[in-house]
Amino acid sequence: MVTSQAATQHRLGRTNPDERREHILAVAAEIFAREGYGITSMSSIAARLGGSKATLYKYFASKEELFHAVMQRKCEVVIGPLEELADTARDPATLLHTFGKIFLSRLCQPDALIIHRTVHGEGQRFPEVARAFFAFGPEAAYSVLGPALARFHAEGLIDCPDPRLAAEQFLAMVRGDLHLRVSSGLIPPPEEAEIERQVAHAVGIFVRGIARHDRPT
Repeated sequence: MVTSQAATQHRLGRTNPDERREHILAVAAEIFAREGYGITSMSSIAARLGGSKATLYKYFASKEELFHAVMQRKCEVVIGPLEELADTARDPATLLHTFGKIFLSRLCQPDALIIHRTVHGEGQRFPEVARAFFAFGPEAAYSVLGPALARFHAEGLIDCPDPRLAAEQFLAMVRGDLHLRVSSGLIPPPEEAEIERQVAHAVGIFVRGIARHDRPT
């Protein structure tokens, strides 16, 4: 019977470099989630992969670089669907509603909750963890929503002279107390109806706040 480690070595030996890199990221993500950033080492990741550290270092020069790549890949799951939406939306309220639902739904998925807990648990001791999270998570979300709000402002559809700040505040409203409770383990991830209620309420308040009051009714 082939052991899991031997099977992993076999897969790594037969796959191309891109597939090997993806496999390394998947295994590293599991170990970071289970052991935490501080305890995890390149040696433990290499052992789980069934290869040598030298092979691992060919793809990632350090644990920090590997963690950054894992974080980027995980955050892309949240941010990716939002980019096309922001580029094509023509109505501010519709954009905010759809953006908010996707954003909150993805934040409450298991992988995203693990990331959030890792950052809060280890970010102070390991600032590189917090930096990676903010670069690929919140900052990426703001950089997607902010330009869309700036475009609507330039078109005269909304009054939003500081779109970056507006993006930060809108997404904070969407997360609200709900995401804090879920990420703290106090309540389970919300059903779709609760996400809709949370987002619709935030959008209603926000849209009224950025409305152009000088436009004819």
